[in-house]
Amino acid sequence: MRTDDEVERLVAADVTGPVGGSKKSARWLAAVLATLVMLVGLKYLKHFPYVDTDSSHYQAMANGKIEMKPFAFRVLDPAIARSFSDITGKSTDVGFLGAGLVSGWLLLYGVLSPVLERTQGTWLALVLVLMPFWLRNFSNYFLPDPLHAVLVMVYLVLLRRRWWGWASILLAFMFLARESTLLVAAIAVPMLWWLVSRRAALMQLGGSLVGMTASKFAARHALANQQNINDTLYMIGKIPWNLSRNVFGVTLWTNTMPLFQPIRVWNVPRWMHTGGIHQMGYSAFDSIYPLATSVRVLTSFGLGVCAVICLVWRTPLRRLLPREEPYLCIAAIYGATTFLLAPTLGASLSRLCDYGWPLFLVYLPAVIPRVWSNWPVWTVVTLVGLHLITAWIEGIQFWIIHFNTVACVAILIGINLVAGSLILRTCSRSQQSAI
Repeated sequence: MRTDDEVERLVAADVTGPVGGSKKSARWLAAVLATLVMLVGLKYLKHFPYVDTDSSHYQAMANGKIEMKPFAFRVLDPAIARSFSDITGKSTDVGFLGAGLVSGWLLLYGVLSPVLERTQGTWLALVLVLMPFWLRNFSNYFLPDPLHAVLVMVYLVLLRRRWWGWASILLAFMFLARESTLLVAAIAVPMLWWLVSRRAALMQLGGSLVGMTASKFAARHALANQQNINDTLYMIGKIPWNLSRNVFGVTLWTNTMPLFQPIRVWNVPRWMHTGGIHQMGYSAFDSIYPLATSVRVLTSFGLGVCAVICLVWRTPLRRLLPREEPYLCIAAIYGATTFLLAPTLGASLSRLCDYGWPLFLVYLPAVIPRVWSNWPVWTVVTLVGLHLITAWIEGIQFWIIHFNTVACVAILIGINLVAGSLILRTCSRSQQSAI
């Protein structure tokens, strides 16, 4: 097994790309761009305020009220808003806004800094900045998503610098932001065990155990979940519930959530520990749900899905998951897993698909310049244009050209087929010219 010193020398010699300018100037430019985007986000919120249906739970927690699970596990963001209110005398809503603003700025800065340090990274940085992801992420500032995202970003930076101890400490705090940190730990521990050392992996395992214990302790007085069933069973039950609706277009029904008239109902056997659920059923098929899921998947990160498929199709695994950079491996696997799981996690698909940002905003910008280089300018310009159209097509559909969801899905599929064909053809030509 390689030592940490040997790996660091390999990283410095073989992986680090050429630097287009000084790191200081790149960081200044990243800070300026992040500031501009956050100012745009504030302006956007004034004209298009958005409050998620779950926001009231976190506002209540910040104001000292007891909430139900799983919201009660996510105490860090409400605690920050409460502390801000106590110190300044302002409302907790202002505290949430401030935490969201700082989280959004730090996340964008963390994404842009390594990109701008590389040669010709400015164009890639502009592509990243112009994505609607940043507005969506910031507008959800009452939710723990922006805070958890920046904590994941800092965690990846610590792994990149090989500061395993600090990373394990941060991992414990991440559990207080969102319990989905368990997925981060489930990926990081075996990856570090395999790629780095047992010591680094055990540190992350220790941080995970501390974080889970702290999260459970923080929610010890919380109310039961909406279905009044075991927390683990509740989280597992969400998977078939959301998968059935978002992918197959059939909404499941229970007597505890009688939101529609079911076409078939069964009584739940008494021996099943399902809390307040005594009856289950399902609705008629509705095509709008799988169509909406397709739109969310294909627009969340522009041509990101197309780029990932083309990379996996034409690139050897050893180049896709570099052993010398475990943080990239973790970002890729965690981002891909959360993105694929999005249709099984809930109804807010635009927000849930955004959980896959480490794959599209950290991993792809690092790997694409290494694998796809020296492409013709017209190819890059065409792909950038298709990328921005894909990312903003819902805005185009609403403000400029009005078309239905079926047409939107058809347009997105066509754009991705054109982009994929162009990428693969350019890759083939680059390989032939190299030979």
